[in-house]
Amino acid sequence: MTFARRAALLLAGLLLLCFAFGAQAQNASPSLTPSPSPTATPAPTAVPLADIVSASDSALERLNEIQSELSSNKTLDSVTRDLAATTKEIDARELETRRILRPGVALETLGDFETRWQKLADQLTAFSRQLTDRATALESELTQMSATRTTWKATLEFASKSNAPPEVVQRINQVVHGIDVSEEMLQNRRASVLTLQTRVAEQTQRANSALRSIRSAQSAAVNRLWSQDSPPIWSPEVRTDAAQSLGRDSQVSLGAQATQVRNYVEREWTKLIYVALLLIAFAIVMLRVKRDVARWTDKDRALNRTNRVLQSPFSTATLLTIVAARLILYDAPRGVWVILGTLALIPIVVVLRSLIDRHLFPLVNALVVFYFVAQLRALAAPIPALSRIILLLEMVGGLIFLIWFVRARRRSGPRTISNKTARIASSIAVAGFGAIIVADSLGYVGLANYLSVSILAAAYFAVALYAAARILEGLVLFALRTRPLASLGMVQRHQTLLHRRIARLIKVAAIVTWVLLSLSAFSLRETVISRTMALLNADIGVRWVHISLGAVVAFVVTIWITLFLSRFLRFLLKEEVYDRFHLARGPAYAVSTLVHYVVLLIGFYIAIAALGADMTKFAILAGAFGVGAGFGLQNIFNNFFSGLILLFERPVQVGDLIQVGDQTGVVRRIGIRASIIALDDKSQLIIPNGQLISEKVTNRTFSSLQKRMELTIRTAYGENPEQVIALLVKTAAAHPNVTKDPPPDAVLKQFGEDALVFVLGFTTEDVARFPFVQSDVAVAVNAALREVGIEIPVPQRIVHLEQNDNPSKHSSDPHRADARGNLPPRGGENLADRANSSPSSGNPSQSSST
Repeated sequence: MTFARRAALLLAGLLLLCFAFGAQAQNASPSLTPSPSPTATPAPTAVPLADIVSASDSALERLNEIQSELSSNKTLDSVTRDLAATTKEIDARELETRRILRPGVALETLGDFETRWQKLADQLTAFSRQLTDRATALESELTQMSATRTTWKATLEFASKSNAPPEVVQRINQVVHGIDVSEEMLQNRRASVLTLQTRVAEQTQRANSALRSIRSAQSAAVNRLWSQDSPPIWSPEVRTDAAQSLGRDSQVSLGAQATQVRNYVEREWTKLIYVALLLIAFAIVMLRVKRDVARWTDKDRALNRTNRVLQSPFSTATLLTIVAARLILYDAPRGVWVILGTLALIPIVVVLRSLIDRHLFPLVNALVVFYFVAQLRALAAPIPALSRIILLLEMVGGLIFLIWFVRARRRSGPRTISNKTARIASSIAVAGFGAIIVADSLGYVGLANYLSVSILAAAYFAVALYAAARILEGLVLFALRTRPLASLGMVQRHQTLLHRRIARLIKVAAIVTWVLLSLSAFSLRETVISRTMALLNADIGVRWVHISLGAVVAFVVTIWITLFLSRFLRFLLKEEVYDRFHLARGPAYAVSTLVHYVVLLIGFYIAIAALGADMTKFAILAGAFGVGAGFGLQNIFNNFFSGLILLFERPVQVGDLIQVGDQTGVVRRIGIRASIIALDDKSQLIIPNGQLISEKVTNRTFSSLQKRMELTIRTAYGENPEQVIALLVKTAAAHPNVTKDPPPDAVLKQFGEDALVFVLGFTTEDVARFPFVQSDVAVAVNAALREVGIEIPVPQRIVHLEQNDNPSKHSSDPHRADARGNLPPRGGENLADRANSSPSSGNPSQSSST
């Protein structure tokens, strides 16, 4: 054994021995283990004399950065400025909130106030989060500054004991002084942050208190919806309250709302600039759209309705801008939206007048008046008596107008779908307005406000969404007719289809949006959504199977989306990809089919997961099912894999003309189990894929998707063969379904007994209609030959009759043939019948005559 191996063994033994002693010590009694002594705080380490200059430079630079940052704190200044504006808005909104928290207030008003208070609370929460982060950072800086002070104090003491040069001591004192200044600035800044945090917390408490009050009022309003919450309209209390409120509360309410608008404009003026720029951009786009659509309308009168929508570019741009402003001015107060809604009336009326029939114009005008009155009533919401009187007058006027409108349309209006819809909606509104008048008069003010706000809001949403949908349909048409979409092949070939499908999608989206907004107007959206979710999530259990209605709906929706996605991908591949890469029909069909199978497989697995099934158990069951199915469904699996072989090996492709047994037809589809072949008699032959692989199949278009046909033509002797050949080739080439490559050809095949026999050959790519192409060419050839005077002969037989002077010469054999081999007639048979019974040439395309 070598020395190295002995040393290694000795070292391993020592390690094992140490490990054994360590394990014994760990297993010993805890009373024998000495308790660890507390760790002493290490003494501050002084900077070595040689490093004092460089360390002091770094420390002074860092201190200057801290002081510069503390001298201008953008975060703190921004929060201070925004908090001041938010506080003003809270003051104004708190006063208005106290005035609306009364019996009979509309649920829509309470919901609007809740939304705005929630936005204020969220904004204050963001302020608090920023200040907390800043206070944490300042606290960390102070802790680090204290440790830095200790280090440089120790360095100063060490330098004094070491008799360092005065310049070094002076530099150390500069660092210590900078630390003192920076620490004082940090403490002052931290105090400012903590003070600002306190102010934010106070405003947050006010916002949360207002939210609690509003939510409590909402719950009470819902519970008192069917209760009388105010005295009747004819009560003296109403008149007294109205007289007092008109002078005192109106000024306070309007002043509070004006303050909110002014504060919002001062705080969010940049958003208003964005809205103005958006309006300019929409106007420029709509001006160009107007010019191009007018030019297209001159060529296609079907675009006249779209042209009417887009011929008001500024109105359309204004309407689109106000719709988009909902995303930008999401936190704007009520007064801002009253102004924007008023500005939107003009473009909405202009657009609607270009879309609806003239006899429906009074309905649009009435909606404009209703909107103005509704906005006035919304501004007067903090004044109960005034708001109630305005509501009563509005409903009475609306009821009178609707009764007149329904009767006028019933007498003279055309029986169109739009007119019928308008009459039905007006009749429903008549019933609703009558109920509102009765409820408001009897003192059910909460119910009256609830119905009026909800019904009118649903009507406004319907009108606005209808106008927006029509504008979007026009913009979609414009996009499909301009680049880059106009350069796509699928757009060029299927523009009408795409526009119709997208327009249908826009209508569905508009209807869904209208339903959601109407539910919100009736304060039912959250309830309907929660009840619907509860219904969908309800567990249905049968023994060990547990499933929910939501899982079933998710499964069905997933399968539908999968089928739609598969169809769209195959459509996209066919229209855009295959032509660009010049793929042949076989590989293209194989890729499309493979994409279809893959998408269906992935979608099926996603649908199973959406159904809530355990994918592990499902995989085990699928494996077991596959083993059992492999024995019971051998033919089906054989046909499936045979279909895959047909797709990738491509002995037979879609569009091929094949013969299977005694059946000949064109392959229309290669499916999962079987293929479909269209026969000549318009019937469909469904043949298993395995039969196409295992049996003999004749593919007449395997090398190329062309079918060659031949016609036999007979002309009389004496005609010029070169002229006949040229005429035949020219006639066949003139047919649109006869290919130019290879071109038609004609040859003189033989000299017949009574005619020159020509064969005309030509090819077509319309394999499915080749019998019709052959017939068309034959008819054209016949017409061409007749036009130039070329005779088409028929088979003839010449009979010579001879006079027999000696009747007894052949009396012994009455049926003996003459010198030319002709037999005498039998019985009643005459010579003409004998001539007509002469054999034809055997060509089925020719007739026999004498």
